[in-house]
Amino acid sequence: MKTLEVLEKVLRGKRLKPNTQRHYRDALGSLSRYSEDWPVSGVIINEWLASLAGYADTTVKMWFDFVNAAGKYIKKAYKVDNPCAEAERPKVSKKRRRYFTTEEMVAIIRACANDFERLLVLTLIDSACRIGELVNLKGGDVCDGFINVMGKTGQRRYRLAVGLCEKLRALAGGDDKPVFKQKSGGFYQDGDGLGHRVRYVVERAGIKGVKIGVHTLRHSSASLVALEGKPLLVKALLQHDDIETSMVYIHDVEDLIIGTDKYSPLRLLGEQYAKAHGGDGGFEAEQLELTDGQGGSGSMALVPVSGKVVAEVGIDDLVGDMFPKVREGVAVRTVLKYEDLMLMRKIFVWYAGYNPNNSDVARARELMKRMLRKGGSEFYSKRR
Repeated sequence: MKTLEVLEKVLRGKRLKPNTQRHYRDALGSLSRYSEDWPVSGVIINEWLASLAGYADTTVKMWFDFVNAAGKYIKKAYKVDNPCAEAERPKVSKKRRRYFTTEEMVAIIRACANDFERLLVLTLIDSACRIGELVNLKGGDVCDGFINVMGKTGQRRYRLAVGLCEKLRALAGGDDKPVFKQKSGGFYQDGDGLGHRVRYVVERAGIKGVKIGVHTLRHSSASLVALEGKPLLVKALLQHDDIETSMVYIHDVEDLIIGTDKYSPLRLLGEQYAKAHGGDGGFEAEQLELTDGQGGSGSMALVPVSGKVVAEVGIDDLVGDMFPKVREGVAVRTVLKYEDLMLMRKIFVWYAGYNPNNSDVARARELMKRMLRKGGSEFYSKRR
């Protein structure tokens, strides 16, 4: 049996999400380039893994896991031995996680430009859920003190402050409507769009360096709970290598944290911030806590960060959010199809029509020339 035949059998025989299908193609495609035939022993798998010296440890391990999953399926369905069963499982060198400090988390909340961003950030901090789990969150999924989301292995339930739950339901405007809407009013296709919104807020807060993405908020929220003497919960959710071990603790403690603010990361964040700045347990002047809007803490309504309403994002910012930012030092080798070049030419022509005297038009013209030259145009290849 050929390696690519195994790939086709797996893709036909298993219900897989598009992203998972892509990972199978990447992993088995790499293996097929090393061994056209499906390996008959773990030695070939080990040699293939050793040939991936230029790849990151996490990529090598992920590809091994997908090849192993394919091998298990083929053995069960077609009685063909799984070569990964005898191979050495690749190890990943562990790296220290980054955690936002108390001051950084407060700065992130302050940097939110509108209610949408603020509710998104506060929900991520207080629930410690994954960004991808909020993509399909509907108004009807928000309950009193917790939210129901669809996770990697099925439905999950995260605790959330009651005041935030009320605000999320209001933001959705209906049980079947998305809580965090796209600008068109519909659901986000994946977590990338929402993740970019959070990353822009983090950058706006002046936080730089590596690992400043949305997942660091999850780790940071968990660290706040861990400091309260509840390491088993955090270890179970975020630290265990063996998920079966983690599930034991998750089932034991998940009901204890729902419906109470005792282990609310937002509350703990407020207490830590107040202690560091000589307060009495609240956010005081900055008003970052949840209050009832009357100076108390009854209904837990959300108070604006600065004590006053923040102006909405302008149209330029809304359009800019549609396109990921390009960081300094990034260079891209041009590998474009005819359709891609025509689309870019159409955009350049449209822009030049509205801005004929803009200096960017000349730069766009030169960029088009370079793309055609790199793309193999006979006309430009003769002009050196």
